[in-house]
Amino acid sequence: MSRGIWNEQDFAKLPSLSVAAHELKSPITLMRQLALAIQSGELSPDEERQFSDRLVMMSDRSLQLVNDLSHVGNLQPALFPLEPTNPLAICRSLHAGISPMAKMYGRDIIWPKNRRVDLVSANSRLLGSVLGNFIDNALKYSQENMPIRVKIIQKDGSTRMVVRDHGPQISLKEYRRLVDEMEQLKSIKTRPDSSGLGVYIASQFALAMGAEIGLIRHRDGVSFYIDLVKSGQLSWL
Repeated sequence: MSRGIWNEQDFAKLPSLSVAAHELKSPITLMRQLALAIQSGELSPDEERQFSDRLVMMSDRSLQLVNDLSHVGNLQPALFPLEPTNPLAICRSLHAGISPMAKMYGRDIIWPKNRRVDLVSANSRLLGSVLGNFIDNALKYSQENMPIRVKIIQKDGSTRMVVRDHGPQISLKEYRRLVDEMEQLKSIKTRPDSSGLGVYIASQFALAMGAEIGLIRHRDGVSFYIDLVKSGQLSWL
């Protein structure tokens, strides 16, 4: 379902500017620290290269967040058409872009083992952002030395793409709050220090594709998922 004319209730659900500022503050602060370290002239050539790479990655992620926010209020079918989309191709694309970020966090990401999957009805740009936001959330909150798992689960008429993290356990009360925020399309605070902006954006992009997002509570973390309608075509890796 795509957005037409927004009404007062729609705008009331949008995250406030303070939420967006919270989400951008940390990467901008880190980018400034990296830039100052590079300017100091006290780094070795290897350290300077590593700091420069981190600076580029952080700026790319911040720019992606700003771009995603700009799309939330303008999800028109003409701009983001639905078409048969290969979930494995989305994972391959994300693997190339996110691997350096995962390395920076010291996390391993285990990608789907599927050899072939059904195509889904989606917009590759929006679906990539949804899964990317799930993975970004997992990178921030997963425990060290615990892998993040990305899975593709085939169902009758639908496909589920899952990102499983191993972060701090959330209480049943917190889990119910998260589910409620998802159902009401509010800013979804996945952890106490989270603004919830990334998962909120994911919920809006899923809505525009006629898909649904949700989460499953585990003893040692959560799984975020998106359920997509199959397009009826089969794809190979």
